[in-house]
This record gives sequence, C-alpha cells and structure tokens, in this order.
Amino acid sequence: MPSLTRPETPAEEWSDTAANSGLLLPKPEAPPVIHSAFTDWLIARWVSLGAPTAGRRVPGTMVIAFVALAVGIVAVIITTSSGLNIAYADAQSHLTISRRLFDSKAPGFTQLGTVWLPVPSLVLVPFVTNLWLWHTGLAAGLLGLICLMGTATGVYRIAARIGLGRSARIIGVLLIIANPSILYMYTTALTEPVLIVCMMGCFAGLAHWVTSKRNLQAGEMMVFCGLPAAGATLSRYEGWVLVFAGTLLVAWVSWRKKRAWRYCVKMGLAFAALPGVAIAWWLTYNFTVYGNPLEFANGQYSASNLQKATADAGLLAYTHNAGLTLWTYDWSVLETAGLLTVVLGIAGAVVLAYTRGLSNEALVVWIMGVAYAFSLLSLFLGQTHMNNDHSLPQNWWNSRYTLAVIPWLAVLAAVLVDSIRKSRVWMPVLALVALALVVQTAWWAADPARSSVIAEADGYVQLKAASGATAAAAYLRDNYDGGDVLMDESAAGSALLPEIGIPLVDYYNRSTGDLFYQAIANPATHAKWVFVSTADAPELSQTGVADLVYDAVKKDPSFTTMYRVVFDQGDYRIYERIDS
Repeated sequence: MPSLTRPETPAEEWSDTAANSGLLLPKPEAPPVIHSAFTDWLIARWVSLGAPTAGRRVPGTMVIAFVALAVGIVAVIITTSSGLNIAYADAQSHLTISRRLFDSKAPGFTQLGTVWLPVPSLVLVPFVTNLWLWHTGLAAGLLGLICLMGTATGVYRIAARIGLGRSARIIGVLLIIANPSILYMYTTALTEPVLIVCMMGCFAGLAHWVTSKRNLQAGEMMVFCGLPAAGATLSRYEGWVLVFAGTLLVAWVSWRKKRAWRYCVKMGLAFAALPGVAIAWWLTYNFTVYGNPLEFANGQYSASNLQKATADAGLLAYTHNAGLTLWTYDWSVLETAGLLTVVLGIAGAVVLAYTRGLSNEALVVWIMGVAYAFSLLSLFLGQTHMNNDHSLPQNWWNSRYTLAVIPWLAVLAAVLVDSIRKSRVWMPVLALVALALVVQTAWWAADPARSSVIAEADGYVQLKAASGATAAAAYLRDNYDGGDVLMDESAAGSALLPEIGIPLVDYYNRSTGDLFYQAIANPATHAKWVFVSTADAPELSQTGVADLVYDAVKKDPSFTTMYRVVFDQGDYRIYERIDS
C-alpha cells in the first residue's frame, strides 16, 4: 500500500506522484502571502479614512494631519527660500507687531496696537523670539503649518460627522491642500490662516454637537465650540458674524432636540459666552489704551480712515452697488478657489438643499458660508477694498479676503461627491472629478501666479524692487554696524523691518510713542541712521501713512550738516550721522 506521507519534493512533483498513484489527494495550498508591517499599517490607515465616527474620535484625522503637514513643509520651503512669504507689507507688519511685544524701546502689551485684532500676533510670539526665524519669515511658516493641519482636518472631520464616505472626505481635503492660494497664504504672517483654523475648529465642534447621540453638556459646548469661536472673534471681524450666526444655530437645534426654551437659552449662552467676553475685552482694551472703545473702527489707523482717500478718489466703484459687489467678489473667489472647486461647491449646495434641506447636519454646512456673506456686505458698504483683473479699477488688491470661503466650498464639494457615490455611475464620475483636480493643480503649478493672491504678492515684489525699497532694506541690513535707527515703518511702503533684520530695540519708530517724536525733534542725539521714504504724499498725512521722519528732516536745514546720504535709490534714502 502506498504511503500517504507527503514526500520531501516540490509541490509540482508531489502532485504528479499523487496522480500517478491513483490517489485523489488535495492539492497543497499555495504559500500564504506575507504582508509587511508597513503594508498592514497603510491598509489600516486607508480603512480608517472611511470609518464612522465614534464619540469624540474621528478615525483618519491623524492621517490627514500628517499629509497636510508634508504638503505644507514643501510650500514653506518654496516661499521662504524665494522671499515671497514676506512680499505683503502686512505680513512684515504682523511679524513686527509680534516681536515688538518684547523687542522694542517701549515693549509691552500695548504694542499690539489697534489696527488688527490680537490673536494672530499673540500666537506668533513664540516663533519670532528667534531673530533669524523672524527675519526670514519662517516663524510665520511654522505657525502656518499648524493652521494648515487644523484646516484640513477640520474639513475632514466635518465631512465625517455629517456621514460622508471616504471618497468625499478625501476630495474635500484635496481641494484644500492642493490649492496654491491656501498653501501660499499659510506660509505668511497674514491673519487669514489663524481665522480659518479657528472657524474650522468651531464648525467641527458644532458638527459633533449636532450629530452626537449623547446629550453634550453646556461646558462641552463652551470648550469645543465657543473657545475656537472666541479665537475667531479676536482674529478677524468675520468671527464676530460667526458668533451671531452660531448662536442662532445652537438655539434652533436646541429647540429641535428638546422643545424647551430653557435648554435653548442655556446652550446658546454656552456658545456665545467666551466670544462675548473676547469682544468685550477688545472694546475695553481700545478704551483703556486709546480712550475710544471703537478706535479700531473709526480711529486714525482704522480701515475706514485709511480707505478714505481711495473712496474720495472714486475708486470704490462697488460701494452700494450690489451688482458690482457680486461681480468683484465672486471673481476673486473664482481666482483663489479655482474653477473646479467653485463648480463642485455650487453643485454640492444644490444637492445639499435638495437632499437635506435645513436638517441639523445641513445647518452646520450652511453656517460655514458666514464668511462669504460678511465679505459681500463689507464690500457693499465700502468697509473693505478689493480689486482683481475683472474689477474697476483692474489690479490685484485684497483677494485673500476670499480664502475663508474655500473650506465651505470644499465641504459642499464633498457633499456632491458623496451623493455621486450612491449612484451606479459613481466610479467613472469620481475618476473624472479626480482627473479634473489633477488638471487644475497642474495648471496652477505651471504658473502659480494664476492664483490672485500669489499674483498680488508678485506685484508687491516688483513694486518694492522698482521703488528701491528692497535695495534700501538690503543696504541697511548689510552695512549696519550698531547705533540706533530713526525710521517711520508705518509709512506707506516702509513696512520692511523683518526684511532688514535688525533687532527692534535699535529703532525709533511710531510704535515707541513719545520716544519717536523726541528723536524726530533732535535726530543727531538719538540716531546714527535715518531711513526715509522720499515719496511726497501730502494727501496721506491725515491717514497716517505719510513718512513723518522725511516730513520733519526735509524742513530742518541743519539736518544735512549732521548727516550724509549713504544710500539714495528710487523713493528711499538712508542717512548716516557724520560724526559716526
């Protein structure tokens, strides 16, 4: 009788032997596929991107965060190495405000000023303590990485909370991290990244509260929704509208949940308490420091006052004109968000309205449009100024005010993609959407200046080079050998302090208060260097952006006997004290 013991032969030989012997033995199983630990990890991460939420946990959040971090690092390297991250004068001003809190002849909390809300400057402080990080603007890029991670994960978590699938979540995130306007702005010290990440934190918190099966407490509402809303209120004024709209949302949903007025009031107050305290603090700060609680709205350096000359010249054509307002703003949205994002977002809004109407989950998405509504209103009322290549006049100005709309469009696009996923043709359509996203990204990559905010930044680089500002900053940086500098950095075109890179304690400027005016009255006893913009702009003197130092020294005949010109190019001149 033949042995049934398997011989020590290859599988093919064993099979043949069994067949020749007339035995019907099973064919040996193929050796198991061996997965590496890394492959198993990748599969697990991919599965997590489509997993349902579980309490506070949203699987896949860390995957999105690390992908956003990787993309953001590339963006920071590109813009910082080229210097484009400090092209905007406001970006350099924000870096300066953060550093002068501790590096100044008059350091202190009042160095926050009143032109901009304080949170973006405060959260930037730890990054600007290093002089090189401040000088290169890399400090803002490091903060921007955190904001980019928060924005991308916010879009992802909202999409997951309202029940969207993996493909929808991923498309929503890609519309954020593949957008050059977002990537560029998040490498700068401008205020939009901090505003957007705070708003996304608030929206994600509201999405959790609305969809949670557990009855969340008022304290949780304050922490997870009210706290980020408070951060938004002290970042940009879009946050103030968010508080109003968010309070209405919470009250409405609370009524739907329990049909009890007491519960509505409690939860509404829980949401609004911290933002309300933040707004009250800002009014008190303005009253204490400037004697006017509305200094930020109607003071010397307020936006309305700084735009008065522009308005008087008739260059705010869209003011009180609804048609031109929509035309101007929507073109800027298109040129920052991208055609695909806008088309998908509009289609997603239609789908959301048809399928979910004003359900609790839909309300969270609708409220994300508060930034769009606020920007339209402020543009219509003449409180903000925005131009693009389709406006009157045609130039690039403040297109970045549309960036807070992009996460809303991304979530709406995710709603559309999820609705397609439930149809029979979802695979071809999803492939077409993915291809369109690749084409849009490649189109932007071929010329990043197709993004209006990058085109505006490029324009500032060229303007600074043509006016002599870049050369003047480089001269002082390369030739500075000690001594104090008298400079009006608040003058138009002179926000160059990070670019120069000298510690702020060595400057007399407007932020030093009375010390600045004492130095203007007697420069020789205060400053070795005098940096001025020679562009005559008497019409700007009332708005606070004329060069006060140049206005003073050109009227002082003794000044030229004490100082010699060491740099003179374009609109800029640098003097050095002769006895030095």
